[in-house]
Order: sequence, then structure tokens, then C-alpha cells
Amino acid sequence: MIAYLEGTVLYQEHDACVLLTSGGVGYQVLLTTKGFLALPGAGSEARLFMHTVVREDALTLYGFFSREERDTFIILLSVPKLGPKTALAMLGCYEPAELAACIGREDVAALTTIPGIGTKTAKRLLLDLKDKLKPTMTVSSGRVAPKATEAGDCAAALISLGYGRQEVEEVVRLLFEKEPDLDASSAIRQALKIFSSQ
Repeated sequence: MIAYLEGTVLYQEHDACVLLTSGGVGYQVLLTTKGFLALPGAGSEARLFMHTVVREDALTLYGFFSREERDTFIILLSVPKLGPKTALAMLGCYEPAELAACIGREDVAALTTIPGIGTKTAKRLLLDLKDKLKPTMTVSSGRVAPKATEAGDCAAALISLGYGRQEVEEVVRLLFEKEPDLDASSAIRQALKIFSSQ
């Protein structure tokens, strides 16, 4: 089981990167959209907490900037019918503490903002996670990457919906230049209106 990797970012593609370790081995690591946006560029050093998923036809590595993210990901995978893709999407939209708070207050509306999660699935998640994710969870002070801003949260959500990174960054930049105090939810709604009108 690979639990932690440290090395040089060789290159990035879509929702993954290849991390080259000092031993000369390059590992492909899947990331949340928020993690992908926070990842330093090629040639930079990165340190990631890992979770390894082994199946008959594949061995897949998932990387996170904090142990809390990694541990929350593992908890999410313990939920019936919740796969890695949806778990990554959940952590791409919310920090572990934020996600735990959503579960604690039974916030169906917040969960349905996550790509791939409708009202029925959100209600099932509340039942499955209420005893597993506690609202008292906190984010580790040992986090390597800074907490994403409202703009970063907005961009991550839009990329999760399938919009291109370049066009998302341009629209998000314009929105926050116009309204610096905009929150992520409002920004997402405005961005979607812009995309639908194009």
C-alpha cells in the first residue's frame, strides 16, 4: 500500500499528474479538481498523501494535500455505491471539515451542488455518513497547499462539470474582478449563465 509520495511534478494532464520520485520512478496520481488547481507546475516539488485502490485490471493512486482529505476519501469509499469519481468530486467542492458540517446539518442543497449528486443520492449520503463524518472535524495545520479561495472553489466546481480549464479561469477571473466579494455559489451560478449564453 502506497500511503505517501514525495517528488517532482513531471507533468499534469486532465485530473492527474505524474510524480517523479528520487528513485527515478514516475507515479500517475489522480487528484480532486481543487487539488489539481493547487498543484505546483512541472518541475516543482510536491508532497501527497496517497490512497491506493487495487482492482483486478488496475492499480490506481489517489493523491491529497492533507491526511484529512485522504482519510475522508477513504470514509466516502466505504459508502455503498459511492465510487472514487464521486468521492473525488465531493472533495473537489468541499474541504473535509466543510463536508462534515454539511452532513451534520443535513444540508441536502449543499450536497446537490456536487456534480453527479442529485436529491435522492444526497439524502442517502446523509444517512450513510452521519455516523462517519463528524462536524467537529478540522483541517490539519500540516496542509501543504493553501486552502482554495472562493474563486478557486468556483473554478474547481466548473471544471468538474466538464468546462475547459482555460475558459473557466478566464470567466472566473472576470467575475471576481467585477465583484471581489462574490461567494463561490453565486459565482458558479453566474458563470453557468455566461456559458449557456455563449
